[in-house]
Amino acid sequence: MKTKFQFLQAPLALAANLLLLVGCYMLTRAAFYVENQSLFEPVVVSELPMLLRGGLRFDLAAIAYTNALYLILLYLPWPWKERRGWQWLLRGLFVVTNGVCLAANLADAVYFPFIKRRTTASVFREFGGGDFLDVFGVEVVNHWYLTLLFVVLLVALAWLYRTPVLHPQKRRPYFTGCIAGLLLSALACFVGMRGGLDPEQRPLHNGMARQYVVQPAKAVLVQNTPFSVIRTSSKKSYPTVSYFPEETLERIYTPVHHTIVEGQPTESRRPNVVVILLESFASEYSARLNPYSEGVGYMPFLDSLMSQGLTFETMMANGISSIDAQASVFASIPMMVESLMSSQATMNTFDGLGNYLKRLGYHTAYFHGADNGSLSIDGFVKACGMDRYYGRDEYDNDADWDHHWGIWDEPFMQYFARMMTTMPQPFCTGLFTLTSHHPFQIPAAYRDSFPEGRLPIYKTIRYTDHALRRFFETAKQQPWYGNTLFVLTGDHTNLQETPAYINDYGRFLVPVVFYHPTDSLFRGCRPGIAQQIDILPTVLSYVGYQEDYLAFGNDLLSTPASRTEAIGYINGLYQLVAGTYVLQFDGERSVALYDLKHDPLLQANLAAALSAADTLARMERRLKAIIQQYTARMNENRLSVLNQNLRE
Repeated sequence: MKTKFQFLQAPLALAANLLLLVGCYMLTRAAFYVENQSLFEPVVVSELPMLLRGGLRFDLAAIAYTNALYLILLYLPWPWKERRGWQWLLRGLFVVTNGVCLAANLADAVYFPFIKRRTTASVFREFGGGDFLDVFGVEVVNHWYLTLLFVVLLVALAWLYRTPVLHPQKRRPYFTGCIAGLLLSALACFVGMRGGLDPEQRPLHNGMARQYVVQPAKAVLVQNTPFSVIRTSSKKSYPTVSYFPEETLERIYTPVHHTIVEGQPTESRRPNVVVILLESFASEYSARLNPYSEGVGYMPFLDSLMSQGLTFETMMANGISSIDAQASVFASIPMMVESLMSSQATMNTFDGLGNYLKRLGYHTAYFHGADNGSLSIDGFVKACGMDRYYGRDEYDNDADWDHHWGIWDEPFMQYFARMMTTMPQPFCTGLFTLTSHHPFQIPAAYRDSFPEGRLPIYKTIRYTDHALRRFFETAKQQPWYGNTLFVLTGDHTNLQETPAYINDYGRFLVPVVFYHPTDSLFRGCRPGIAQQIDILPTVLSYVGYQEDYLAFGNDLLSTPASRTEAIGYINGLYQLVAGTYVLQFDGERSVALYDLKHDPLLQANLAAALSAADTLARMERRLKAIIQQYTARMNENRLSVLNQNLRE
């Protein structure tokens, strides 16, 4: 009987070792919480299942990354490796590798209060070898109880380790078992590293931890340090630049706004705020905004709303993806070098629209009809202060599911309107649509109403525009409608066919619309530039927010047109649009300057022209200051002005 089932010995031993590692990771997580519990709201029993579920997901990913070599060496099809010496080598590799990982978790419990996030790969750039060893030696003594816990865990790894024996007596079964073990191990590591098998989900990253907690600050309890370091080691970090001394930098540009506002709405009449991100709604698809459209557009209702609301001569996105738009609109943080939501800065403490408005008594919620956890948006908007999240799970009716991304826009936007009627006023809500996304499908009932166009996205833009019309028809019947500021913008551009939009300027052109049904302040088309990061400061100005706040954009209600601008990053170049000029800068020098008034296709580079020297120097100075403020605050975790304490 023993011989018959001896092939199970290796996988059972591996399973035991895996459970041992999971238990050790969980113990270090508990130690992390106990050491830093004063920095968090208490973890209540009802939170534990979700927190532990997320923690297990991150722990399995870390274990997959760090034990891949161990599994390869274990299953190499060489019979001589089954000797005692090789098995002791494998035991040593297992204990040392995972011991380092557990030590990193415990060390982070001490380091966390200083950086307010899990350690990333940048730690190896921030500390010199001598400095690091000095600090490490002192803290080992100061936190002797964590050192003792580490020793206990290390002994447990060595003592409870089970040796997987593959029994090479029979040649063919042995080689077959080794190859099968290698393949299954590779599959298991891939699934673990990615965080699952769902092809529609992005690979696991630090920002996804927020979807498993109620308060965003507790996301660090879901994560673990080995995963955080590994996932950021291959990422391009934000560069450290020092173009100007600090005092000069502050005079040129600062994202910290000091507000003194008079005559704004009283608390009892503060306007509701509804922010709608429209998937892939580019200016090119608008008959009103696209001068080359010859009157043909695909968003007739939004065009009509623009004619009744406030727009600007130039309106731009600050990124090229959906996650870029979330940070731009709800936190006034543009995408430069890499997206905030997928970078090592994703766990920085930052303020968002909801955080600010809750200080004025607003109730906050965010709606997105995709699977909960899609793109990690739910966790990110929680960090921005949007307390309630409504996704496909909350909608709870898969009869309206598109079988790709989530709930069709029309029924979900009706749900959005109804749910806002149940909310106390004033409220601030966000909605992100999804149907106008690849694979560009619409409900069968509308296929004759919105036929295929030259680009497959056109029919989906028409459908979502129709859903938006239906939403406003319903909203008009609600008691909150007349006292509501609506802000609508496209998250980014998509498929293009007009030459003027197929360049580094046109790729950022999206609608930015402010509409209030009863306030004449929001009427007309003003000169100047509006960008997505201007939405947060403009809303704060309108509702009467009178404290300091951080935003890389400007208040469009008070900023002169001559001082409006748009910033971005594309193909390795920083970009600044000001007046009629587009400047592109590679971090060291300006590589291109274009005059949109005379060159809308960006074909004539004026960077070397003497006639443009003053314009280039002025714009480069401004852009350098923005880059220096941005990268310093990203790298140093200085994105919050409300309170650096994680209780905020």
